[in-house]
Amino acid sequence: MKVVQIGAGLVGQIIASDLVRDNEVTLVDMNSSALEEVRKKLPGIKTAVASATSKDELEPLIREADVVTAGIPGRFGYEMMKNVISLGRDLVDISFMSEDFEELDSLAKAKGVTVIPDMGVAPGMSNFLMGRGDFLLDDVEDAFIYVGGIPVTPQPPFNYQVTWSPRDCIEEFTRPVTVVRNGNKEILEATSGLHNRDFPKLGTLEVFYTDGLRSLANNLRAKTMGEMTMRWPGHVEQMRLLRSMGMFDETPRILGGKKVVPLDVTADLLFPMWKMEPEKGDRDLTVMKVEVHGFRGSDEVTWTWDLLDYFDEETWNTSMSRCTGFSCAIFARALMQGLVREKGVLPAEKLAHSDELYDFVMKEQRIRKIDYTESVRRIKDVR
Repeated sequence: MKVVQIGAGLVGQIIASDLVRDNEVTLVDMNSSALEEVRKKLPGIKTAVASATSKDELEPLIREADVVTAGIPGRFGYEMMKNVISLGRDLVDISFMSEDFEELDSLAKAKGVTVIPDMGVAPGMSNFLMGRGDFLLDDVEDAFIYVGGIPVTPQPPFNYQVTWSPRDCIEEFTRPVTVVRNGNKEILEATSGLHNRDFPKLGTLEVFYTDGLRSLANNLRAKTMGEMTMRWPGHVEQMRLLRSMGMFDETPRILGGKKVVPLDVTADLLFPMWKMEPEKGDRDLTVMKVEVHGFRGSDEVTWTWDLLDYFDEETWNTSMSRCTGFSCAIFARALMQGLVREKGVLPAEKLAHSDELYDFVMKEQRIRKIDYTESVRRIKDVR
C-alpha cells in the first residue's frame, strides 16, 4: 500500500515509522533538514518538500496514495484537510484545528472519501472510547475524559515539560471551553473547575476543564459531558497568573518601549524552560481515564478505560508522541484493511459501534505496548 504522511514533526515521524514497516511511505514537509534527519533514521522512506496548504504541490504526491496521514500545526490543518479531500484521497489526521472539520463532511461524501479527524490520543482515542461507552449503553447520564501528558518527575518552577505543540499547550489556558450540562452546551473559561484528584500509581494531580470535547459535544447523547486536563499540582495557578497579566495576548502592545506580541515574548521565555531533554534524564508519561456512565436496560452501568504509559527506553520516544502517533497509524491501517467503509468526515466516536474495529484497535495498541484497561461496574435492577 502507498501512504503519504504530511508533517515531519515528532509525532509525524512516529506515524511514518510505524507505517513504513510494511507500506511504501512518502513523508512530506516544508523543512528539508527535518526530512534529511528522518531519512537517516528510516532508510526506506521517501521524502518530498511541499506545502500542506498548496493543492498544486500536494496533487502529484498524493495522486496514487491509498491513504494520507497528517500531523501539522493546527492553524494549517483545515486548509490541508480540504485540499486532500478535494484531491479525492482518504485521510487520517491529528492536526488540532480550531475550525469545525465536520463542515467538510458534504465535500468528503461528494468525493467518495473517508476522513478520520483528530485521531491522536486525546482527541482521538478519547473520542473512540467515549463513543464506545455511548454505544454500549441505552441511556448516557455523564461522560468524562481526564487526560494529561506530564513529566514523570515534576520540574519546578512550573512542574511541567512540554511533550507536544507548545503553542497548542498555551491555548489550553486561553481557549473557551465547551461542556455539556443537562443536555445543553455551555461555554466556560479555560481552567474552570480546578480541583485535585487522586490517580492510582501517580497520586494527586490537579484537573481542570479544557476545550477537548470538540465533535463529541455534537455526537454523544450524554446529559453531562466534559474533558479535564491533568497536571502536577501548582501548574495551573502559575498559568492563570500569566494569563491575567496579558502574557498570552496575541494583540501587539508597547512593552519596554517596543511593539511586541506578548504571546511571542512569553513563548520565547517559557519554551526553553519547558523543554524535555531525555539525554539529561527527563522522562514523560501519559495518563488518561475515560468514564461513561448510564443505563443498560434496568441496570446502572459505568464503563471505564484507563491508560498509564511511559517514555519508551528502547526507542527513545516520548510517551505522548507514541500514544498519539500510533493511534493515527492504527486507524490508517484499519482504513486500508477495509474496517472503515463509511464515507465522509467521521470523528472516531462515530466508528465505535463496530466490534470488529474496536477489537482491531485495542489489539494493535497492545502490540505497541500501549495498554488501555477496560472495566465495567454494574448495579442490577435500579430502574
